Amino acid sequence: MHNNFNLKLILLILLFFPLSVLAQFNSIRGFVIDASSGEPLLVASVVIEENDRGATTNLDGYFVINHIPFGKYTIRTSYMGYESNTIEVNVDYDLDKPVYIELQPTSVKLETVEVKLKREDIIDFRKRPQVSTVPLSGQMIRTMPSLGGEMDIMRALQTIPGVKSASDISTALHVRGGSPDQTLILMDHNTVYNPNHLFGLFSTFNADAVKHLDLMKGAFPAQYGGRSGSVLEVVMNDGNRKKYNGMASLGIISGRVAYEGPVSLFGKKGSFAGSYRRTYLDYILDVTRRSTDLDLPDYYFYDGNAKVNIDLTDLTTLTAAGYWGNDRMDFDFGPNDARLKAHLAWGNRTLSTRVRHALGRTSYISFGGAISRYRSKWGFSSEDIVLDEARERITDYSLKSDFEYFGWKDHQIKTGVWYSFYDTHFWEKNEDNTFVDVDTGAHNTSLYIQDIWRLNSFFELQYGVRGYYHNVGEQTAFDPRLAMVYHYNPQIRFKFGGGRYTQWMNVMSGGSEMSIFDVWFPVDESIDPCYTNQIVLGFEWDRTNGYEFTMETYYTDMHNVAAFRPMVDSGDQMTDAFVTGDGNAYGFEWMLRKKAGRLNGWLGYSLSWTERRFPPESQINEGNWFYPKWDRRHDFTVVANYKLNRKWDISGAWRYNTGQGFTQALGIYTLRSIGWDPDDESNYGRMILKGSKNNYRFPEDHRLDLNASYNHLFLGKPAKLIFSIYNAYSRRSYWFRSFNTSENPIEIVDAKLLPVLPLINYEVRF
Repeated sequence: MHNNFNLKLILLILLFFPLSVLAQFNSIRGFVIDASSGEPLLVASVVIEENDRGATTNLDGYFVINHIPFGKYTIRTSYMGYESNTIEVNVDYDLDKPVYIELQPTSVKLETVEVKLKREDIIDFRKRPQVSTVPLSGQMIRTMPSLGGEMDIMRALQTIPGVKSASDISTALHVRGGSPDQTLILMDHNTVYNPNHLFGLFSTFNADAVKHLDLMKGAFPAQYGGRSGSVLEVVMNDGNRKKYNGMASLGIISGRVAYEGPVSLFGKKGSFAGSYRRTYLDYILDVTRRSTDLDLPDYYFYDGNAKVNIDLTDLTTLTAAGYWGNDRMDFDFGPNDARLKAHLAWGNRTLSTRVRHALGRTSYISFGGAISRYRSKWGFSSEDIVLDEARERITDYSLKSDFEYFGWKDHQIKTGVWYSFYDTHFWEKNEDNTFVDVDTGAHNTSLYIQDIWRLNSFFELQYGVRGYYHNVGEQTAFDPRLAMVYHYNPQIRFKFGGGRYTQWMNVMSGGSEMSIFDVWFPVDESIDPCYTNQIVLGFEWDRTNGYEFTMETYYTDMHNVAAFRPMVDSGDQMTDAFVTGDGNAYGFEWMLRKKAGRLNGWLGYSLSWTERRFPPESQINEGNWFYPKWDRRHDFTVVANYKLNRKWDISGAWRYNTGQGFTQALGIYTLRSIGWDPDDESNYGRMILKGSKNNYRFPEDHRLDLNASYNHLFLGKPAKLIFSIYNAYSRRSYWFRSFNTSENPIEIVDAKLLPVLPLINYEVRF
């Protein structure tokens, strides 16, 4: 009997042993890289063909598909602009090391007008719950119309529905009714402040050094924080890991060079990439000044990027990246006996280091430190007497760490911490008095946790919370976030997103068109941080051959929005310089985009409203609601890129939008006081009686920009001659309106922006 029982037990073990083996699981993890350069490809799609399980790569090109039963699987990997790749992976106990999947860049076949794509080739990260996110590659930006060959990512972003500019000469982003300081700008995970050159005509981002960017227009996830409106994340080139190559470009405005290639350090392999840009307007202005005897300023700007990656192990990479840039303007004008001299300078410096490591089979961790500094200064003097002089500096020291866990089948957990120390110094004085001298600092620590939960094949949720501690005033905040997606079918999705978003930095604006006078201050105990509540509803429809249609409507409720307090003379805390109020923004947007083929681009439209209101004692519009300058009701954009043949590429961008707001005068009056005769004044004491703030609008704006690129060989190297026309039919936008009260009747002067500008640029790649 005992032997019979043992025999039955052995038979049961033998019977269930194969089932237990078949029930074992492992994870498929790895990196997706460019086959030609070895650079990681972020937000690439990786799908198991047998069961449609899949993942998208993170910003380091890393992916994990977890909880896969043992067996052989076909893995299909795709990324827009690259040939899809299919490999076989055997999932068993021995699958321990990550797989490396290489994708070859595609080339458009000109013999056929229609370029067909398979459905799998257009799968991208938009199928995640996250809403309001628009990805753009550096390659796509470089094909768009440019100002004299200067491809600018900020101007490219202004062609996206929901993103507006204050004027044609401003690269500042007003995203869904927010001011520029409400957008968090990250460059290689490091915060960038006031990224402008030439008073906003160009941004500090050199498009030759940009690999990828994501614009999150609203309802962004808990992993991002510190701003109350939107997020722009820019990833710079990692560098070619297989060969050396470079680029040199010469245009009317500036010259650019870039170089990249493999590198070896202490026996460890890696890559580097660097770029440099400088304008030579100072030389042109100097020649013009000497030949015409005109009072012209002396101006130039430069910037540079550098990035180095070292593979410490197969699973660990160390990255160091930096940016430096500066603008400088000097001018001297006026009569010889009373010359006015001015000096202005501003610029950014950033330095960041980061270590990323694939921790085990189901985890990924990164940590690093960064320094970001923005500083500006200006001075005005006459006959060696200082009329006004100021210095501003903000330095942001930060430490960040993020941890991702992929161990659960239907969950993707991400958590992290971000510590920043804001060091701000600003002073302003003249020959006799010091008006402002503020030297302050603040520590800010935030912690977040979020999860992407796949409930079933139809629903996915992304939920999380971000908590803050701000040491000045011992202030805390908790921002819950939620997003979801419903997959009606493989082509159609409905999305929802929302949450609370808190901001700990405010900018004291010295003028909407002169951002170098902007001064950044962290929140102190005298003022509450700005926060917004956002709700977004979206619809997405993927069509064949790379077409996609997106439509969203949104509402943003703003609180403690900061503005510069009028008539302020001095103060020692933020409430003396700032006034806080409320605001709201709401609207509707749609975008039809074609991402592949000889003809690609998009159509976009937005209908939007944004309002602000400040307390009556602020003296801003008597406490009534008003529309800020960047409120533009209608905005329609067309962007098209067409590859005519192997030699010629043509692109164009046309934009129509409602005119910006301005404060129209209601009349004039004569100012009189005892002992003062207005007839002794040049304007006879006449003063402008202003109406409510931004009570009128300028005529509508519309502008057409064109580019034509001729591709050829120069000394055996690929070269490109770029012809560009800015404002092709010379429709000059209004900038501002002024009133000359010394004339009778009063003279109205409208300042307009740039006319048609034909420009040329030449670049060679080697």
